[in-house]
Amino acid sequence: MPPIRTAILGTGMALNHLHFPLVNDLPDLYQLTTVLERTDRGIARKVCGPNIKVVSTLAEVLGDATLELVIVATADKTHFEIIKQCLLAKKHDKPLTYSSAEAEELGKLAKKQNVILSVFQNRRWDGDFLTAAKLIKSGKLGSISTYESYYDFYRPPEKRDPSVPLTWKDDPDLNHGAIYATGTHTIDQAVFLFGVPNKVYGTTWDCRGTGVKDCFDVHLTYPPQGDSIAPLHVRCTTNWISPIEPQLKFVLKASKGGWVKYYEDDQWFALDERRMGDDYGVEPEEKWGVATLVKSDGSFATEKVPTERGDYRELYRNVAEAVRANDSSKLAVTVDSVVMQLKVIELALKSAKEDRVMVRGKDY
Repeated sequence: MPPIRTAILGTGMALNHLHFPLVNDLPDLYQLTTVLERTDRGIARKVCGPNIKVVSTLAEVLGDATLELVIVATADKTHFEIIKQCLLAKKHDKPLTYSSAEAEELGKLAKKQNVILSVFQNRRWDGDFLTAAKLIKSGKLGSISTYESYYDFYRPPEKRDPSVPLTWKDDPDLNHGAIYATGTHTIDQAVFLFGVPNKVYGTTWDCRGTGVKDCFDVHLTYPPQGDSIAPLHVRCTTNWISPIEPQLKFVLKASKGGWVKYYEDDQWFALDERRMGDDYGVEPEEKWGVATLVKSDGSFATEKVPTERGDYRELYRNVAEAVRANDSSKLAVTVDSVVMQLKVIELALKSAKEDRVMVRGKDY
């Protein structure tokens, strides 16, 4: 079948670092024809090449009958209305929104319009997460009791020129905080693995004095796993002033051992540098995590665990399959799964506001 004729809305970081290099690397599946750039500053052509069609209005995208898929990469607060218009115009879509209620509405609209709606949960294809999931499911470590996921940075505040307008990411009135940035990935990963938690507790704070809640710490409690008698405790956290190198990513603790993983997945940097060769997503041995296993005599043995190969392209391969079949049941990332994750975030924020644990069956 011919490639899916595709438009990308927006010319920010997501265009250059994610969507364009991923779509461009799958020419048998996608043909990027159009980019929406409200004010033509030449960014779209610089990133995508001189032959890309640049439009300045959403109406031009929706009015193009040749376009099949729209990738929404505009400011987060604009997503809901843009996605809604795309679905009403019967364009397949791949975005989402801050609100679980809005996400549910969009999911219902997609079904009514008989179009595909997915979400860019690319971090389900991080090599470290795939490795964590494999270790848990294999039983190598025994029954899991602790799962900790970190997405930290060291980015102290910079002095800014007050005459320069804030971007939406720096504006506390527009930015909903780290929990809706990194948290939408780490919490999604946890909910994808373990489902709806029994308890949710969250805290959020501003660690750089910008007014944006750039840190969060979310704790989820689940029933005991396997033969464990203790509940499973899940922690997802982000801190923007984390002076650790390399940054901690995962900690697993289980009945027969544990696993610790440092280093950020390299795919982001590979995409930025257009390193899309045969070794894309392959992590070098020096960055592998280390498992500690309990021996029969009670002593410990350690071993390096090869990191599973990550590949964000798998998400786009899957979306193409669903679009070509016009079958949402083929989607790896469903709207329903993301609605669940958004509800957990909303519970964590309510918990932070009220300073109490949210309990399943009572609060949700």
